[in-house]
Amino acid sequence: MQSTFDLERYLNNSQKVETRDLDFSRVRDYPITQEEIRCLAYMMDVEAHTVMYFKSLLRTCAAKDPEVVAFMSCWAYEEFFHGRAIRQFLEAAGVRIDATRAEHVRRHRSWRERIEETAAALLCHFVRDFQAVYLAWGAIQELSALEAYSILARRTQNPILRELLQRIVKDERRHFSFYFNKARPHLRSRPAQIATAAILRRFWTPVGDGIKDDAEVRWTMQFIFGDSEGMEIVRRVDACISRLPGMDWFNLLSRMRAEAVAEG
Repeated sequence: MQSTFDLERYLNNSQKVETRDLDFSRVRDYPITQEEIRCLAYMMDVEAHTVMYFKSLLRTCAAKDPEVVAFMSCWAYEEFFHGRAIRQFLEAAGVRIDATRAEHVRRHRSWRERIEETAAALLCHFVRDFQAVYLAWGAIQELSALEAYSILARRTQNPILRELLQRIVKDERRHFSFYFNKARPHLRSRPAQIATAAILRRFWTPVGDGIKDDAEVRWTMQFIFGDSEGMEIVRRVDACISRLPGMDWFNLLSRMRAEAVAEG
């Protein structure tokens, strides 16, 4: 992980994930399990929801930071094409995807998510360095997402899927680097540390919660992180996030994994 993030370099090089050289016509020549399809559909829906998260953040103090707005403009573009590429793969695998699926996903947003969105906009006016909260949140989500993609890439017996996921991981790694390095200076503030700890402990949930139902979130956590390798990886994610100032307490992904496995 880089200790700094070169925003100008990122902006100059941002582009959609390359798929033109992937022969999707051969997807069915290689194995693909029903579990992988279910997990990919989950990931596709999450990526499709990114534009709504971007819209929500623009209601907060994030909109006052030109670096955040610049990054997230490219971030939303790249995430959209992640979802589109996964959809192309699934359709090539014979999965029928309704044309209105993305709209159904957006309508599924929970009341909790809507309340949190409004609360975040209000807290920006009262909590100094509130940016630290959503930057730390973003770092957690991007790191857990890139690890999930990496696990699926290692497990699959489908070389086309493996290559696609490895390309997505490269983008997610840059996304994580931005959030992590941008959060660090904000979290040097003690009030920011207190606010971030309080909000994450109370409200943080895994990627996809709020747009997918609880059973689907648990299943995905179990499928990706449920084995011994998954346990090691969630501990690694927690350890990485805990290196942020004031975040030495962080163990939320391990706790969520344990709960998902126990309920499974």
